Amino acid sequence: MKHSLSETIISFLLGASWALVFLGAGVLFWSFLPFGIIIALMAGIIGSLLGLFLVVILELASLQYEKHRELKRQTDILLSIKELMESSNNASLRDN
Repeated sequence: MKHSLSETIISFLLGASWALVFLGAGVLFWSFLPFGIIIALMAGIIGSLLGLFLVVILELASLQYEKHRELKRQTDILLSIKELMESSNNASLRDN
């Protein structure tokens, strides 16, 4: 399937966002581990929030591209059905 440049950029940024999630969670977890496991887990969760927010935004953008592509495909199918119906209607009018 062909993707536009913007879809390729969104896919790349989505991967980078997931890397940011794991990096943020890991760095803050290991930084706060001396204070206790519960605090380290909370810090890891907080550290991953920015990356998770970016993941959600980029996934929404990707879904919009897929929705647009599907609507274009359905429109093409409906136009071909309309042309077939008009041509069969014209042929039946000529026969009468």
